Amino acid sequence: MKTKFKVTLGIIGAVLLIGLANSIYIIEPDEVATIERFGALKATVIRTEKQDVVSKGLNTYESLKDVKMITERGLLFKLPFIDEVEKYIAKYLTYTSTPETINTSDSRKLDIQMYAQYRIENPAVYKMKVGSLNKLNQLMDDNVYPVVIQSANKLTFDQFFDDEIMSKMMEERRQELNKTLVVQYGIEVADIGIYRKNFPQSNIASIEDKMSKEIQKESERLRAEGDAYYTKSTSETNRIEKEIIAKAVEESAVIRAEAEKQALEIYQASLTKDLDFYRFIQRMNAYKDLKNQTIFIGQENEFLDYINGYR
Repeated sequence: MKTKFKVTLGIIGAVLLIGLANSIYIIEPDEVATIERFGALKATVIRTEKQDVVSKGLNTYESLKDVKMITERGLLFKLPFIDEVEKYIAKYLTYTSTPETINTSDSRKLDIQMYAQYRIENPAVYKMKVGSLNKLNQLMDDNVYPVVIQSANKLTFDQFFDDEIMSKMMEERRQELNKTLVVQYGIEVADIGIYRKNFPQSNIASIEDKMSKEIQKESERLRAEGDAYYTKSTSETNRIEKEIIAKAVEESAVIRAEAEKQALEIYQASLTKDLDFYRFIQRMNAYKDLKNQTIFIGQENEFLDYINGYR
């Protein structure tokens, strides 16, 4: 009798332990979850700061209006063997698109590849409308990718490489996308952008040729400017040189005239003092011009008087 009682007590204890173990579940800080009862969604574990967004999404669907929102984390309770908990990662996930060739508004071709960072905010809507990561990637391809590509096509080539313009455009697209994605699919995009921008392979040769021509054109322009500057500098130097020479000639003429004036004044002063001396100087100048000639001077010549002694 005692043995049967112990066995029964052991079975009851085991059932209670199994039931207790099946009645608790743990939600980590980086997780969200859904709770189903007999195949119907009964509750969803969400982030506290997203209650308003999740509530709006749940009320959009008739089958989800009665779903309870749970914001607690850690150890939680459910009905054992009846409630089924499905957990989802609440960390940011990264979507990367396939490469795409776009035409800018000024008809320039570019190969681009975009990315998006998103996470599940409303697991109940996500479970009902998406269900798996494979379908989620397809959802991003169908909804996020086209919006970014269409927006990029509206930019000019220069605008496309302007970080400020691109950031503003991407933020506007992100906000527009979230109005639909959070409510209809339970996901929210935190960041979108274009991380790869290349020229199509078919365009590289023509771009290199164009760049080469532009470099050659710029080189010719700089060479022409250099030649013009050299010509101008040479002309200016020649002009300054001529001005300096002309000024020097003018100053030399003035100095020479002044010297001749002073010499004349000296001669005139000497003449007024001694007329005979002046005549002597004049004769001496005349004799100096008679080179290699013999001159006969009479005894009465006044020159002999100056040689013998000035009288």
